[in-house]
Amino acid sequence: MNTFLLLLLSLPAAAADPSGYVVKAEGATVYLDLTAKDGAAEKRPFTIYEEGEELKHPVTGASLGRAEKTIAAGAITSVAEKFSIGAVAAADAAAVKAGQRARLGAALPAPAPAPAPARAGETETRAPRLRGPSVPYAANAMAIGDFDSTGKPQVVLASDNAVNLYAYPPADAKPLAETSLPGTNVKILGLEAANLDGEPGDELFVSYYDDTFKRFETKVYQLEAGKWLVAAELSYLVRAQQDPAGAKVLVTQQITDDKTFPLGTMYPLAYQDGRYAQGSPRLSYPRADWAFSVTGLKVSDQPSFIYLTTTHGLRVQLNKKSYWRSPDGDYGQTPVRVRWHDKLHEFNPPMLAHYGDAGLEALFVVRNFAALGGLASPFGVFNRGELHSKRWNGLALETAWKAELSGAGQGMAVVETEGRKELAVAVRGAADQTSVWIFDL
Repeated sequence: MNTFLLLLLSLPAAAADPSGYVVKAEGATVYLDLTAKDGAAEKRPFTIYEEGEELKHPVTGASLGRAEKTIAAGAITSVAEKFSIGAVAAADAAAVKAGQRARLGAALPAPAPAPAPARAGETETRAPRLRGPSVPYAANAMAIGDFDSTGKPQVVLASDNAVNLYAYPPADAKPLAETSLPGTNVKILGLEAANLDGEPGDELFVSYYDDTFKRFETKVYQLEAGKWLVAAELSYLVRAQQDPAGAKVLVTQQITDDKTFPLGTMYPLAYQDGRYAQGSPRLSYPRADWAFSVTGLKVSDQPSFIYLTTTHGLRVQLNKKSYWRSPDGDYGQTPVRVRWHDKLHEFNPPMLAHYGDAGLEALFVVRNFAALGGLASPFGVFNRGELHSKRWNGLALETAWKAELSGAGQGMAVVETEGRKELAVAVRGAADQTSVWIFDL
């Protein structure tokens, strides 16, 4: 026996990932006989498979194990004393049956250590509590809602022409449900989640540009039996804003074929007599005419609003005469843009105001930085970003903490889950991949 083979035999065997059996399957919910002693933990991935024929070495006749057929993949949602519960993709749920094998995937990495406290005069730098798996496309938008009416949030990410549903927090790059917009020259510009029709489950509002017909439109989707179905088609864009109290409002805006005044008036979206329509009264923001660059804000106990300036600064309009403007720029820059009649429309990432008993607790905004020292900004190429949590000190907005992003921040939502609130950010990397990062508030 040669020395190399002796060395291989002397090495310790690699520990196999823990495996067990499917005990019960109810739709996309599966029960496994794996417990915490086996390594089962919330959000840990697993694979369900069936064993096939035994494989034998053609020369030695030694058994090499059995062939495997993957049935489904998912993630653990809760762990009990003698079993665990997980969720699989809705498209694979029908193939899962009791008695099939289940194997846990790689254990989740330990949470990132808390950063050192900021020194006097420095801004605290915060790390995400969780980084979701990377999905193989650059996301144009993100929405979070209860689309399957289970009482738990889910996350939707959009590429240029498709929307993909994932569990929240994301634990698997494989979508639970997906659909593509028809046409070859469409580009998704925004996603919003809301329940306006009163039916179980949130609706998904997908705003997009159809370059073939030169139209800005919105499709309304509902999730039924794990599939996205079109519920309505609207001839205008839909964008979520906040009123000065922090309540979410869906705002509509029509882009017209008018070189001089292409932006239509903003109206709230309403559901009346079984259909979606532009409601009333019209929304008027002095000095701001683009639904994707403005939202309500309440500072110093007075209703106001905040918008992005043409030079990508922040401007808090307190009243008709009084305002505050940020000394720096690069806020809200985005690779998601459409040139319309020689005017560039940027579909900016949201600005989110978070309120508590004492009023405004934080304003979350992102700064996206163009590659090549800013030279790539006209081409929409951004290679890094920053998430800022800002507070009002009575005179101005100041940064309470910030986080470095490995790409452009394009989607953002405050999520309430398991009795706590957290901030989810869709980070779009330079390699055309996207990951959802989650921060503690």
